Amino acid sequence: MQASYDFLRAARSLLDISAKDLAEKAGVSTRSIVRIEAGEPVGLETSMRVQVALEAWGIEFLAETKSSGPAMRVRKGVVKKVGFQLQAR
Repeated sequence: MQASYDFLRAARSLLDISAKDLAEKAGVSTRSIVRIEAGEPVGLETSMRVQVALEAWGIEFLAETKSSGPAMRVRKGVVKKVGFQLQAR
């Protein structure tokens, strides 16, 4: 499935990686990442390179089904956990 620009932007944010790091891993320019995230058109090869790089970092893009829209999920252990604890009252 080809991920939308919104999903590509959200995936980078979720992974907490810089546009420069993603561009280097994908083999595209940082300007291409900025354009994708602004919703400006880039070539199919460019957007697919970005998607493949995000998938290598642990993102899985899920296609739309009859009962739900497109989605994404992250491989276990990839996202940093928030450093706080709930306190009992």
